[in-house]
Amino acid sequence: MSIPRNWSEELVSEWLCLEGYSTEVGIKVGTGGGGGRKEADVVGVKIIEDDKKGRILRIYHVEVGQLGGNYEKNVTMLKEKFSNERRSKIVERYKKRMAFAGEVQYDKLYIDIWERRTQVEKLMNAPEITGEKIEVWTVSKLFSNVFKAIEACWSEATVPESYWMLKLLESLLEVRRQNKSFELPVIE
Repeated sequence: MSIPRNWSEELVSEWLCLEGYSTEVGIKVGTGGGGGRKEADVVGVKIIEDDKKGRILRIYHVEVGQLGGNYEKNVTMLKEKFSNERRSKIVERYKKRMAFAGEVQYDKLYIDIWERRTQVEKLMNAPEITGEKIEVWTVSKLFSNVFKAIEACWSEATVPESYWMLKLLESLLEVRRQNKSFELPVIE
């Protein structure tokens, strides 16, 4: 697992690892107009078995950021982040790295870290986004899925010590389990 740039990429990377993916962050997917670097935030890969199709390379491409108030700009940004060009580079990278020649399942997810429910719901119902099979989540949906993964892990053990963000959340879950009246403080 490479080193993420911020807490949200770290959380997504650790969550995907807990779900059985091998992850990388900041994967180069092109160059910018001024010579900069275009990157995929977090990519998780694993090989899954399907009774009918055999082995499938599952790629989970996650972008994390802040949606703006302009719907058209949000749509444009999402389509660019999950463009066919970027998808092709990511698929090629992992097929080559894993010497895999079979079928690929490519999942696309954008997480709005500022919980803009209205924009997320609008985008989730937008034909331009659903047609591209891009999922858009609020950060609370991410947390819900993270907590489910942590609780599923508890059936076998605790979260590995090296998953710092997940250990913090696991600790909060344990405090809540021990003290039912525990609530996170409200900041006014």
